[in-house]
Amino acid sequence: MIRLLLLPLLALGIAIGVLVFAPLSTVLDISGLRRSGLDWTSASGTVFDGRLEGIAVNGTQYGDASARLLPENLLTGAMKFAVDWTGPSGRGTGQMTFQSPKNIGLYDYDLDLDLMEIEHAAKWIQQSGGRITMQGETIRFKDGVCHTASGTARSDVLERNRAILGDGWSEMQGELRCEDGDLVIPLESANATGTKFGAFLRLRPGVPGRFEARVSGLVTRELDYVLPMAGFRREGKEYIYSYSAAAGRNPI
Repeated sequence: MIRLLLLPLLALGIAIGVLVFAPLSTVLDISGLRRSGLDWTSASGTVFDGRLEGIAVNGTQYGDASARLLPENLLTGAMKFAVDWTGPSGRGTGQMTFQSPKNIGLYDYDLDLDLMEIEHAAKWIQQSGGRITMQGETIRFKDGVCHTASGTARSDVLERNRAILGDGWSEMQGELRCEDGDLVIPLESANATGTKFGAFLRLRPGVPGRFEARVSGLVTRELDYVLPMAGFRREGKEYIYSYSAAAGRNPI
């Protein structure tokens, strides 16, 4: 009886051992990850401790990443990796699960993105630069839609645009959320005169990113002059800047 109980455990242990030391390139090819739009020029090491170089998403280059398998999660049916990423547009660390191109999770993440390095950045970002940082517990997509999102996004864009928007703005930040199937990354701020600035990035696997920025409330004469020069258009009492990556532009 004991032998019958031990045999399945032994088989499971052998299977886990084979998986842990399998070449990273082989496992990634089997996973079908490239169907999600993610590609790479080289994969080295094993699943337990590997590295991807020349990472690209839908043709846009994002640098390199190391990936280390967390074997304690194998019994849950999902492969979970500790990931450390660096690239021309920023850096990031966290834990990632991947079950299919439409079922992806990011946990205990810390991201720092340099907006100046993103191609086709908005005019007002090109002029001043800026960064977005995101820290949180969970971003999870299930069946291609946003299932869970918790975390905080912050940016110094307004601080860098004092010459255009003036002084006295609160910190630009927001809490990540799921809305209509999208991951929404909101960044909002206001100043003492009642002017409000909001920027909202919407993402989901396989769908072009969408971005919108709004200036509302008290719009001064100075803003009436400089916002159109920065690419904003007037709609009623608000100024709006929006576009989609579907038009061949990145969503920032």
